[in-house]
Amino acid sequence: MSDAISVDAATAMSAAPFLKRREIILAMMTLGAGTFCNETDTTGTTYRTAADWLDVHDGEHVERLIRFDLDALHGEDVTETVADAWLNGFEQSPEQEHRLPAFVRTSQAWERWCADFSAQCAPFGQTAHGTLNHRQQFGTSLR
Repeated sequence: MSDAISVDAATAMSAAPFLKRREIILAMMTLGAGTFCNETDTTGTTYRTAADWLDVHDGEHVERLIRFDLDALHGEDVTETVADAWLNGFEQSPEQEHRLPAFVRTSQAWERWCADFSAQCAPFGQTAHGTLNHRQQFGTSLR
């Protein structure tokens, strides 16, 4: 077994999961004039990726997502990570922005996604040149 394969396998196996058993997601929401925090029911569950977490939680009214470690009493903003995972399955156009949860609409991931979408759908950018010269196109009687 080559060293490159064993290093890649070790890296893949040691990649930290998105959410560990002693971590929760705190969902920050603004409803009406107030800001609320909701704790997700993830204690005791490990999620390998943000996409795995999204399979169970939709985050419809959420504006920010904080991964909170119950042992270390420390939080980390994972809004961008989850927004990237949410957009991986979004196969529509930027005009469908109203279908996105708030945390995706306000994320940098959405800005990157829109820029990539525009780059992929941009019209052919090279100037077209025909085979006719100016006189053949417009005639010789131009004055």
